[in-house]
Amino acid sequence: MSENFLASGESIMQITAIKRGQTLEFSELLDIPEGQAVRIEIIDTPINQDKGKFGDKLEEFRLRYNIAELDIDVDAIFGDVRDKSPGREVNL
Repeated sequence: MSENFLASGESIMQITAIKRGQTLEFSELLDIPEGQAVRIEIIDTPINQDKGKFGDKLEEFRLRYNIAELDIDVDAIFGDVRDKSPGREVNL
């Protein structure tokens, strides 16, 4: 959040929010007194469409750094990471 002041003494805060139905969900807490009147100026900003595409980014990483050509033995590195026990006994 950034805050600037006008010559009149009014402060201007810039904060990002997401509209969900008729509610604005702010990305940060608002540091203003309860009952304070505010003016909201809405600027339509494009949403980052790449966000949340983990599989695509992982594949891009693998191709960029030639992971397949590194001759990495994944089983030797991660073979004993997971506990192979069946877990605790459950009585139903």
